[in-house]
Amino acid sequence: MSSPRRGAGDDLQTALEALTRAARQRLSKHPLGHLAGGRDNHLELSLRIPVPPGEVSSELVEEARAVLQGELDSLLAHHAAFRPGRVFCPRCAAADCEHSAPESSRVVFAGYGPTGIPRFQDFGQWLLERQHPQVDRLYSKPPRLVTDLASGADLSSQMLPAFRESEVDYRIHGQVAAGWFPVPRRDGTPGVLALTFQVVSTAIKGRKKRGWRRLGLNVLGAGPDGEPLGELYERLGSIRWTAAVRWSQSALESIERSQKQKSSTPEKLSGRIEGVLNGIARRLEHHRRSRDRRTGHAQHRHKEGDRPTRMALTDLARAGDESILADARRKTLIVLGERGRAHVFSPGGKLVTSIRYSPESIERKKKKERWRPATAKEIAALRGSVS
Repeated sequence: MSSPRRGAGDDLQTALEALTRAARQRLSKHPLGHLAGGRDNHLELSLRIPVPPGEVSSELVEEARAVLQGELDSLLAHHAAFRPGRVFCPRCAAADCEHSAPESSRVVFAGYGPTGIPRFQDFGQWLLERQHPQVDRLYSKPPRLVTDLASGADLSSQMLPAFRESEVDYRIHGQVAAGWFPVPRRDGTPGVLALTFQVVSTAIKGRKKRGWRRLGLNVLGAGPDGEPLGELYERLGSIRWTAAVRWSQSALESIERSQKQKSSTPEKLSGRIEGVLNGIARRLEHHRRSRDRRTGHAQHRHKEGDRPTRMALTDLARAGDESILADARRKTLIVLGERGRAHVFSPGGKLVTSIRYSPESIERKKKKERWRPATAKEIAALRGSVS
């Protein structure tokens, strides 16, 4: 008795199972194969399949082998360069060397040195050197959360060209440094934590799929007792930045998929990534404001209205009328300062927030008319309210 004929669906299942076995066999023999263990990974292959009847040529088989091996190389190179909690070190061409991890809970990533060695710096000092408009909040009692955005170009500007070249094109697109998060030490005494949220990507140089990059969000930091973030998460249980991380990772997955569209350009990719970084900062700040509203001191401060910081007042005094814009969507006024500083005021003169934007981001907002020039009446009212 003959066995029932397999349908087209069964044939596809058999082919996919065979392809999966081939990928797993190559993964088990790959020198970096251990990096993909236990991860939710998948490969996206572009294969040529002959439709007319006939045998599959040896040329097509070799082409399929090359495509499969190339995708595995790309995936594992991404995992090798993108190690959660550690930054890639161009000097050592690795993310697990002695230079790649922060050693203190108070430091953030401060960019690469000339020879590609990662630099970490106390968060307060980092804000002071960048003339952050809200640095005073870091030293209030209790400290208030401050976020700072830095571009990938700023973080790698000091690195010599010789250390930018490697087989894996690792790129930091930008980061949000944030702190202080109040975190207890193991003995229960109060401690503080600064974190660096980085959008990073990798690509294999020389690949045919030019322009396509694997994206990921990396969180750098160390607990108050020097423990890795994984151990800190287990000890704390509730992590206040989890929602921001999950949202951003989902957004980055969407951006990664969109690179296959014909309308995708490097400029659009950069703009969407910058939107993710701003979104992380907003969500962290929103969580801080929500927490502050639950305290009596914050309620008193809310009744009085947040007083502008010294830097916001200084930038407003220096700003010409052309540097004062109106946000048509949020009904707020924006005062542009130096080094990308932007102070957001309510029409009544209350400081809503201060943030940094890249020159490109500011120009995009103007071009899309999200930010328009403020009228003389709006400017006079703002200056009068603040003074």
